Amino acid sequence: MATFRVNKDKNYTTINNTGLKDTRLSWKAKGILAYILTLPDDWIFYMEEVTKHSKDGIASLKAGMKELKECGYVKRFPIKGEDGKISKWETIIYEVPLVENQLVEKPSVENLPVENQPLLNTKKLSTNKQNTNIQSSSSIFSFYENNFGILNSFIAESISEWVNDTSEELVQAAMERALKQQKKWNYAEGILKQWVNNNVKTLTDVEALEAEYQRNKGVKKRVGINRKSDDSDSEYIGL
Repeated sequence: MATFRVNKDKNYTTINNTGLKDTRLSWKAKGILAYILTLPDDWIFYMEEVTKHSKDGIASLKAGMKELKECGYVKRFPIKGEDGKISKWETIIYEVPLVENQLVEKPSVENLPVENQPLLNTKKLSTNKQNTNIQSSSSIFSFYENNFGILNSFIAESISEWVNDTSEELVQAAMERALKQQKKWNYAEGILKQWVNNNVKTLTDVEALEAEYQRNKGVKKRVGINRKSDDSDSEYIGL
C-alpha cells in the first residue's frame, strides 16, 4: 500500500470533519460542502455563478445540494419584512447536520463519525453554521403578489429556487408570459423548465428561442402540417 503525504500551504481553511466523514454523502456533496464552508459568512450564493468554479454543470451542483439538504446540512428559512410578508429566503449551511429533535426522539448518528457527539445538540449549532445567503430579492415576490395574488410559502420557495437556478429577470419574464395566457405560477414554472432544457440564460436567448419557434411554426403551416395545440412534441408554451 502506497503512503500518501499532504504538502500543505498557508492558503487553507479550517472546517469541521463531520461532513467529510459522513458516509451518507457522496464525494460530490462532500466537495460542495467543503467549498461552501470556505466562503465568507455573508457571501451571496447563486447556483449559476458557482457552476463557473468547477467543470461540473448546474445539474450536478443541484444534486449535491439536494443531498446536503436531505442530510441536514442545508436548511432554508423564510425572512419576513415589516409588512409580515415573506421578503426573501435565507439558507443556512451547517458544518454539523441539524437534527430535528422535535420530530425524532432518538436520531441515528451511526454514520456521523464525530469525536464529540454532543455537537449534534441544535443549541450548540449556532456557532457552527455558515450564513451563506442563497436568496431572492423582495421585488420578484412583489411582482407575483401584484399580479397573481397572495404569495404562500410553498410558491415563495419555488420562486426563490428558480431565481437561484436561473435569474430574477428570467423568472419575471416567465411570469409575464403566464399572465398573457391568463395562467398561474405552475405555467410560468413550465416555461422556465422549457428554457432550462433549451439552455436559455438571458432575455436575449428567450427572444431567439421564441423567434425560432415562430419560424418553425410558419414553415409547418406552409407545408401543410397541422398539429394540435396539446402536442407536447413541438409545442412551445408562453406565446
